[in-house]
Amino acid sequence: MESIKTWLQDWSDACEYAKECAPNLSFFAPREPYSALAAIAALCVFAWWWNEKQINLMLEAESRLRQLGEGVSTGGLLRALDEMREPSPQRRAA
Repeated sequence: MESIKTWLQDWSDACEYAKECAPNLSFFAPREPYSALAAIAALCVFAWWWNEKQINLMLEAESRLRQLGEGVSTGGLLRALDEMREPSPQRRAA
C-alpha cells in the first residue's frame, strides 16, 4: 500500500511541477485497516449468499422428490424424470 501511496504522491508532485495537472486520484487508495475489513465482510456476505442459494436448491429438489414419491408407478417415474429435465423458473431467471 505504501508503494501505491508513494507513487501517487510522486505523480502529483511531478504533475504540479510540470503545470499539467490531471485530477488527483489519491482518494482511490484504500485506507488501512478499513479496506481489509471491507474485503473480509464482502467475502463473508458472498459466502453466506451462495450457501443460502444452494440450500434453497436442495430443498426445492427434495420437495419435488417427496411429491413425486407419492405416486411410485412407472408412469409416475417417467413424469418425475420429465419434470426434473425441465429447468425450474429460478434456473431460467439466473
